[in-house]
Amino acid sequence: MSRFPRGRQLLCAIPFALQACGGGGSTGPAPKPARLSNPDSTAAQLQSLTAPFETDAFLNFAALHQHFGPAGSALAATLSPIRAPAVTPSLAPGLMLTDATTRVWWRAPATSPVAAAIFRDTVRGKTFVWDTTAARYVTSTAAGAPANGVRFVLYTTQPPISEPSRPLTAMGYADLTDQSTSSAAVLGVAVLGGTGPTPVTYVSYTVARSAAPAPAWAVVGFVTDGATLLDLTSAVTATSTLLTVQTAVDDATDGTHVSETGTLSRTWKNSADFSLTSGAETVRATGGVQLDTTGHTWGSGSVAVTVNGQAFATITIAPAGPSYSGASGVELTSADEAALARLLIAWFNVFGAVTVLTDPAWVLRM
Repeated sequence: MSRFPRGRQLLCAIPFALQACGGGGSTGPAPKPARLSNPDSTAAQLQSLTAPFETDAFLNFAALHQHFGPAGSALAATLSPIRAPAVTPSLAPGLMLTDATTRVWWRAPATSPVAAAIFRDTVRGKTFVWDTTAARYVTSTAAGAPANGVRFVLYTTQPPISEPSRPLTAMGYADLTDQSTSSAAVLGVAVLGGTGPTPVTYVSYTVARSAAPAPAWAVVGFVTDGATLLDLTSAVTATSTLLTVQTAVDDATDGTHVSETGTLSRTWKNSADFSLTSGAETVRATGGVQLDTTGHTWGSGSVAVTVNGQAFATITIAPAGPSYSGASGVELTSADEAALARLLIAWFNVFGAVTVLTDPAWVLRM
């Protein structure tokens, strides 16, 4: 709302009153250029935001979850993993735009009814292990799987290869449980790392699909690296041409809040409105990047960055990588550029991580 009363607004619309309203003459000192109050702190906050998505537990889960289909319905069990054009970490450290996004476009139109059980009766309570001969997960006699779900042993992997490295080295497991209600299909997922008696829970969340006309999923839970714990909620919707992800992340460790609305098109253009709020400062990035999934390099795009609503910088994306330029009157320091680099990485990692978290539901045809 304007700071002027209504009558004052009307007066200002009259030409001869412009000067009295501040429309003519001196307007006072020009506003100071936008600046990051502490660019090193901003970079550290953004790095903490991405760290939980870069643990061995999360990355191995991200590589192997596409093979979880045999635990699902008979239809899901017959589907082989869909290979999308690879988008590897060469685009940006930790970037995780995987074949999950292609899978939802292929499978979402045929998702199972909400009333259907997520897991086949014959596999509930079973532990799945990797069969190197068959190159897939198979049931085993190992104990410990949840009674209302299944367990998948996780192994070390070597990205971008989405199969366990040889020889097999177990490094944890993922427990998937059926927590469905009469109105929604709900998949519980917990990713634990370590093979000792007290493994560490790095990821714990649910994916819910309600009986909505359009494919839509809700993700709620947390991701941690042991030092930073991120509380995450996300809404994922899909059409035949666009995947939309709306996410809120709270970092209880340093009190920061992240909000992102991102989209990915079938032509692999990733657009987003991403903001980081810490105390009284909000850093916001909006724009779009066309990904080159053939050459595994940056494509092209532009991202506008503001600080508390003031123009701060532009990130220009080219195949050689990103470059940074200050807004009018802004001279970027090396610390500013380091913060902008972390901002771009966080943009991709939050969006990519949510697709990874949602993907087990897509793999199981939920």
